[in-house]
Amino acid sequence: MKAQQLRRISLLAGMTLVAMTVAVIAQPSPATDPQPASRPPSRPVILPMTPGSELNPPNTNPRTPARTNKPRIISAPGAAASASPVAADPSSTRPTKAATSDYTFCNRTSYAVSVAVGIRNGGLWATRGWWIIPAGECKVVIKGALTQPAYYTFARSSFAHTGSIRTWGGAQTLCTGKGNFQATSDGSDQCGPGFEAQGFAKIETNGKAAWTTTLSESADYKTLEQARIGGLQRLLFDLGRFDGPADGVAGPKVSEALAQARTALAIPATSDASTLYSRLLAEAAKTQAAAGLTFCNRTQDIVWTAMATDSQGKKRSMGWWRLQPGQCEKVIKDRLVDQYIYAFASADRTEGAAQTWGGAAQFCTRESSFEIEDATDCAGRGFTGTGFLQIDTLGRPGITFEFAPRRDDSAQQ
Repeated sequence: MKAQQLRRISLLAGMTLVAMTVAVIAQPSPATDPQPASRPPSRPVILPMTPGSELNPPNTNPRTPARTNKPRIISAPGAAASASPVAADPSSTRPTKAATSDYTFCNRTSYAVSVAVGIRNGGLWATRGWWIIPAGECKVVIKGALTQPAYYTFARSSFAHTGSIRTWGGAQTLCTGKGNFQATSDGSDQCGPGFEAQGFAKIETNGKAAWTTTLSESADYKTLEQARIGGLQRLLFDLGRFDGPADGVAGPKVSEALAQARTALAIPATSDASTLYSRLLAEAAKTQAAAGLTFCNRTQDIVWTAMATDSQGKKRSMGWWRLQPGQCEKVIKDRLVDQYIYAFASADRTEGAAQTWGGAAQFCTRESSFEIEDATDCAGRGFTGTGFLQIDTLGRPGITFEFAPRRDDSAQQ
């Protein structure tokens, strides 16, 4: 696969929790071709959960090059975003009845969610995030009387949870960033470095000064209290302390698991529900950070990366993650369960010798973003057979794999 071709590969952003359990450094293989407030509030809008995956959907126009200019940063309305899970303000746990101002989000799911909001600003859209909303709680994200005829919203489940990332959104493509962010975009699927495109839902407020959007789950908890209990059940499951469903039903088994978690994490019995939830969420985030597979680019080139697995005779490959120099991306989110995982990468160079990192293990790739469930008979299915490096996990739940330059190249840099 040539570097000129890879420049046209669409960006497939991955998870961004950095796992620093163990670092494996790979050097490139020789150049080959491895193939107003008086108005009454309207009724709330409920956004259903979209089944998510660990990867964002591919670019619909994979041959369109990604922009390299950084988006112009402007302020979008809203309260400051919180970067870490903190105890919720009890007054924000339930929406104010007959509110005459503010934009409120209610989380009627068992997941901790991060919310981003956008507005139309002339010919551009301004987006801002992230607000962290625990399961079963509500939070005001825009204070005061609303002035926009429509808002654009996107939410995703916390990376602290095991399993796939879940999303709540719609068809309008806007840009999001990592951590607290503000950004602008033109509504296309191209975002600048450090930002990624996501599908936002358009919420028509019809001139109302107050609005509430509720995020719902397929389990469809009837009340926020059920969602709060479901959220505790999910966190206990994430920590391996509960093996039942997150059904929002409190019972002896849940109470016992919570009591054991309080003891193990030294959480005082007098702590309120918000503090308990925050501690469990923080512990789950710590556990997830130490799990999975992280790719790091230790070169001075942009590197396009792919990974593959061969589990119980089923070969699976996916890519591409575009890594800037010094950038790391988590490409497998949960604990590693197989002894071996596989990696391939190619430096994006306009001149000089092509650099690739590969090996003898054959998997399927293609020029655009891909996720191939049966990575066999590549040529017969219209894919390219590509040699991947084999990485021994040594039984670890998480590793960091670094793509490094060849020693002779690094000596010249």
